[in-house]
Amino acid sequence: MRRLFFFVVVVALLVSAAVWLADDPGSITMVWRGWRVDTSVGVLVAVFLALLAVALLFLRIVAVLSGSLRGFLARRREQRIQRGLTSLGDGFAAVQAGQPDLARRLAKEASSLLNNNPAALVLRKEAAALGGDVREMHEAATAMLSRRETELAGLRALANKASTEGDVVGALNHARKALSRKDAPTWALRMALDAEIFAEHWDESLSALDSRLGRQAFSRVEHARLMSQLLVRQSDALLRQGDAPGAAVSAKKAMGIAGHSREAVVAFAKSMAAQGKGRKAANAVERAWAEAPHPDLLAAYRVLVPNESALNWAKRIETLVESSPDDVESRLAVAEASLQAELWGQARSRLSGLTAETIDPNVRARAAHLLADLETRQRGDAEAAADWLKLALEFHRAGARRAVPRSAAELLAS
Repeated sequence: MRRLFFFVVVVALLVSAAVWLADDPGSITMVWRGWRVDTSVGVLVAVFLALLAVALLFLRIVAVLSGSLRGFLARRREQRIQRGLTSLGDGFAAVQAGQPDLARRLAKEASSLLNNNPAALVLRKEAAALGGDVREMHEAATAMLSRRETELAGLRALANKASTEGDVVGALNHARKALSRKDAPTWALRMALDAEIFAEHWDESLSALDSRLGRQAFSRVEHARLMSQLLVRQSDALLRQGDAPGAAVSAKKAMGIAGHSREAVVAFAKSMAAQGKGRKAANAVERAWAEAPHPDLLAAYRVLVPNESALNWAKRIETLVESSPDDVESRLAVAEASLQAELWGQARSRLSGLTAETIDPNVRARAAHLLADLETRQRGDAEAAADWLKLALEFHRAGARRAVPRSAAELLAS
């Protein structure tokens, strides 16, 4: 209704103007560069309106053409994006399928169609890694560092590459850069921790593990065990450097975390013995032995009392093994001490049956060594001793050798 009203008003005004111009047409004279035009006001207005109509028509045509061109370009861009997304998805599928050549081709195509979209960069990195193209993978990972959203992925790829190549410093640097971010991931903590452990930087390892992220990276049980293991190794390092009191402090912390674990107790006993305070660690070793007898505990118990006679050592061993006298480690310990004290009968009785096939090969090897020594010292029977040594060598070969832990995972498994 309102539109109709305005239309009627406009028409009325135009009619009034036309009537007015017809009644009083007036005249206009225009002179330009020697040309003279005489006309009425009505004609001039009509010409002006005609020119205005032509101009509006021209602008309309331009707008239509421009819109059509924009629509064409938009459709073409959308088609490129769709093709790029298809190539991107197919490329990741090729990576999962283990097709490096196809993945590289699709990564290149997706990068071209999507104007180096970050996802295409990730695909390029994955395809290069799958195909073993180290240079291409390094370039793609380095390019990912330019964007905060892809920086961590690039750092992880570079850190893994450095670690694979044995570049511990490089891996550590990339991991530390990832740890400097507020959203630092746990993989960076684990990698940095492994690098610090490999380099035997115990203070740095403990600091990393004790951080908020370090506690998130491991379960409570794993964290406690790993912390104890690191403290033990720090204690060993301090003891080698001559800092026995510092070594004792670290070992005692380890014992506080992991109870009377063998490694912590042994480290504590060694550090106390180095200070001439070995007897203060005797109870700790005896409790650990009662829980799980082990040769390392025996060696630690031996050094607690310096310059001890063989007979006194044999008597003190009885105190150590009284909680588990029939355990194979207890029997070996008593046999060895008895052999040193020349208690031949007791040594032979404790070694009886320890070379049977059902016994662990390492135990059999140690028992055979002691029996060889016993045959030599008691009877002077070189032939029997040689037979036992031959068996000891066979038993030793059958036993497994343990590697030195070089990472957090290996420390947890040790």
